[in-house]
Amino acid sequence: MNKFIIFVLLSYLTGNPLLVLLIMLLAIFFLERRFVGLLPDLLGPWRRAKRIRQLKRDIAINPANAESYLELGEAYFKQGKYEAAISFLESASNKMEGHPLFHFCLGASYYECGRVSNGKEELEKAIKANPKVSMGEPYVYLVKIYLEEGLPGEKIEHAFKQLLLYGSPEVFCRAGRHFLRGYDRERARRLFHETIESYEVCRGSLRRKYRRWAILARVSLSSMGRGQS
Repeated sequence: MNKFIIFVLLSYLTGNPLLVLLIMLLAIFFLERRFVGLLPDLLGPWRRAKRIRQLKRDIAINPANAESYLELGEAYFKQGKYEAAISFLESASNKMEGHPLFHFCLGASYYECGRVSNGKEELEKAIKANPKVSMGEPYVYLVKIYLEEGLPGEKIEHAFKQLLLYGSPEVFCRAGRHFLRGYDRERARRLFHETIESYEVCRGSLRRKYRRWAILARVSLSSMGRGQS
């Protein structure tokens, strides 16, 4: 009711109800992004595209800049453009050997392009260089690969324990969904609970960042409970 009154008053003052509606929608969007964080960041693609253009200019000026190749490959990986990510990452492979983020982005991109063996090799290099790299995200891919390949239980158990040590709420939830699809409900349930518990201790921007994953974890737990009834 209060919103309707505000809308009527602003429409009367401005003489343009459509303009008022647009302003109110924009205000709701920015407040949601600031305090809730479930809606997508509409300016995110523009910022990423701008950064990619800058990185390509940097590479054109200095083709030996391996850090720019890595950042560009990571940007394309996050956009889901895995072939492009591989192209730029491989261009820096001579200088990036042993760099955990490099091996993670390259391994994950290989996996997404169907090069599973190459992907597993690079992902294992990433966690060997730094088991904390990318908040435990390499383990999400390794869990998926180990489950798909039916590898021995000790490999899966090791990856699971490393997930619990180094993961974020997002990583816990994503890995939990893989375990659930692999019919490992016990590990899946543990990871969904970890998602929620980790989210609960987050504050500020982290709370907004991980809210979606906490909701998905709660939905998954609820669904698992219904499945048992």
